[in-house]
Amino acid sequence: MTQAALPDLPALAQAVAARLIARKETVAISESSAGGLISAALLAVPGASAYYVGGVVTYTARARMQLLDIPHKATGGHAFG
Repeated sequence: MTQAALPDLPALAQAVAARLIARKETVAISESSAGGLISAALLAVPGASAYYVGGVVTYTARARMQLLDIPHKATGGHAFG
């Protein structure tokens, strides 16, 4: 997935950021195939420290299980892919 494939991503990130700030809420992101693109879009919006807590990119099921404590069953039964 590339930013070129999502031309409205900056506008969407701006809208999400505005809503989070208005509600005084924060967000933490766990990404897989997005490869950090969602976090990058949110961090490109000025003032991200007001709403962005952090993010983790875990591509394999094994990484999701180890880093995010996602049960094996929730990964579709694929421990290493």
